[in-house]
Amino acid sequence: MRKVVVSSTIAAGFFLAGPQIADAALGDQTLRLGMTHSDVTELQNALKEKGFFTYERATGYYGTVTEQAVRDFQRANNLTVDGIAGRQTFAALKGNSGQAAPSTPAPSAPPASSAILRRGANNSQVGNLQQALKDKGYYSHSVTNIYGAITEEAVRKFQAANNLKVDGIAGPQTFAALGTSGNNTSSSGSNSSNNSNAAPAPSPEQSTNSSLLREGSKGNSVTQLQDNLRSLGFFNGNSTGNFASVTAQAVRTFQVAHNLTADGVAGPRTLSKIDEVLKNPSLSTPPTQNTGNNNTNVSGNTGAFVTNIMANASKYIGTPYLWGGTTARGFDCSGFIQTVFREQGVSVPRTAAQQWNAGRTVSQPSVGDLVFFETYQPGPSHNGIYIGNNQFIHAGSSTGVTITSMSNSYWAPRYLGAKRLH
Repeated sequence: MRKVVVSSTIAAGFFLAGPQIADAALGDQTLRLGMTHSDVTELQNALKEKGFFTYERATGYYGTVTEQAVRDFQRANNLTVDGIAGRQTFAALKGNSGQAAPSTPAPSAPPASSAILRRGANNSQVGNLQQALKDKGYYSHSVTNIYGAITEEAVRKFQAANNLKVDGIAGPQTFAALGTSGNNTSSSGSNSSNNSNAAPAPSPEQSTNSSLLREGSKGNSVTQLQDNLRSLGFFNGNSTGNFASVTAQAVRTFQVAHNLTADGVAGPRTLSKIDEVLKNPSLSTPPTQNTGNNNTNVSGNTGAFVTNIMANASKYIGTPYLWGGTTARGFDCSGFIQTVFREQGVSVPRTAAQQWNAGRTVSQPSVGDLVFFETYQPGPSHNGIYIGNNQFIHAGSSTGVTITSMSNSYWAPRYLGAKRLH
């Protein structure tokens, strides 16, 4: 297919220089991760027709969702599986011999569902899957209906624990093991927990503090957590046994004060630290009280400010990526940063490069600092907020707002440095 490409000035202010008219067709160039091009749009549409690209629309950006779709297509068609769309991949896509996405039922028994969900899907079936994984302890975030990196990782962990093929794709065998259907209106309740022999999420450590307490948890363990946080000065409410937003905020405040991952989830490390501080009061680091005037005295309320930044950032987990987005309908990376800090009364520039220039360089990031990466162009072109434990929260182009490890194979070599805005 031949197409016309007319150069233009786009809204973000970048001018795409080049000839006024160019001849191009899918297959004229090799496509790989990080590229943005109309050929990528054609590739995504071709993969979508065969059932491998499940994102709601073609974006023209070759992100991790597109790379995974290419890998799946290559695997199904006995090609070299490298996630790069080259000559052989294009030939298979254009030819009639290209195999469509498989829909393989569980061999031992009729599957609970014929649905296949993978990264990039965005519908209520994904929400049902997330709730089922949440019920069994593999998924600890809000139900978003978006199949991003966090959901994929939860599926992988569940599959590994239940001796299934570990591919991060929720197919018939995974749904059968969960004891639910991909088409159910609800995956919570007795059907998902009593009719399945699926293994629960493994405890990170064998101790009395191995349970995870998060928003939505209820019971005596939550009451004890609230009592302990109150005695340490981090919780001012009544001990209700209900883990709601106030308790999550208290947990984040404690985590920030003790250099733990500030995710508001009371897991083994947080619970062990609370016990340690209760037994040794000299280790206690009481929170600085927030006066409510973040705009005038951020430096004097650093602990409370950072905690509030973490709380603001966390509430947007699952928000989709949108180029130029600065609202809860969708964010790009710097728009997410700008919004989170603005809600705490701090004005920051709009772009990642401007935010890099506005910050104070730190040798090692602390919770609440910005971490920067070099991606599609030289210099700082992507950023996020450091949350501890070598993790950051950011608006990824293929994941939306999510928590990611800085040590993974994509982000580690692209890391530029950290900046502090408070």
